Amino acid sequence: MTAARYPVIRCDGPDCGAETSHLNATTSTEVRRLTDWHQRPEGRDLCPDCWKAGHR
Repeated sequence: MTAARYPVIRCDGPDCGAETSHLNATTSTEVRRLTDWHQRPEGRDLCPDCWKAGHR
């Protein structure tokens, strides 16, 4: 039996329930880089769809 830990990021956009992870990532920063997600200076994570919609 094996166990694995991987970071999951959830979108903080309005009415958005998107989340992402990446099996090759060990930190949330790597997940953002590998999946094109964005983090605002106040710490909100935004999926690519919310970012393109202007929910910045």
